[in-house]
Amino acid sequence: MKRISIFLIRTFAILWLSSMVSTADDSIEGKSMDAIFTEANQQFDQANDSAMRDPAEAQELYQQAVLKYQYIAEHSADPSAALYTNLGNVHFLSGEHGHAVLNYQQALKLDPTQPDVLHNLNYLRSITVDELPVSRSQRVADALLSWHRWPATVRIALVALSNIVFWGLLGRLLYQRKKWHWITLASSGVLTLVFSLSLMASQAGCDQDTDAVVVAREVVARQGNGYIYDNAFTSPLHAGTEFTILESRGDWHHARLLNGQTCWLPAKSSLLVQP
Repeated sequence: MKRISIFLIRTFAILWLSSMVSTADDSIEGKSMDAIFTEANQQFDQANDSAMRDPAEAQELYQQAVLKYQYIAEHSADPSAALYTNLGNVHFLSGEHGHAVLNYQQALKLDPTQPDVLHNLNYLRSITVDELPVSRSQRVADALLSWHRWPATVRIALVALSNIVFWGLLGRLLYQRKKWHWITLASSGVLTLVFSLSLMASQAGCDQDTDAVVVAREVVARQGNGYIYDNAFTSPLHAGTEFTILESRGDWHHARLLNGQTCWLPAKSSLLVQP
């Protein structure tokens, strides 16, 4: 009798979810992508307004917005960075941090210099459940290259300023030559080159080397590609953990985490970053 009850409950749940998806598809069918995007934005704004007053209503509106954003992402020939940004925001506010990180990364694949997305992504990293140790060499590298993570607008302004100084002094050298002129000229030239290369690297997406993001609530990392191997860490990894795929074997990914540590993760626990 108990097994029959469980079976009926599961069947009802599956039918209810199916009806929700079919209803969403019916409400979307026949509309333009712009109209669907506008509706999703409106539901997102309504959910934010209802978040404090009626959390249950807010969650329902968030889920409706997610369905519409996801529909556009799957059916649009050219999904925009704004779409993935909004999808990341709605996942974040509904507590789905793994999917939020995934969509922020997909937004950055399309537009790597978005300051708001970078800010949100860094915030999610700061509140992650996992406290991964950072090596001394990585801390030194992060300190030396901290300027590379400045907002793109700041780096563009520095390129423009140093470029003006460079060409201004170059013109002045035609009439007057002093030692400090040469020093300043060389310094401004180096700054122009360094920040220009930094902007080119960001625009090319070299900063975003994340291949996949854990979306499961938690997953045990292994030392090999199978459940028979020992745990790689003393505690499981959680949703939002980003990694680079070194290789894939069957249903497992050999992952390198942001702190440089490696482990094996089941492929079903994560989703690939691929707009």
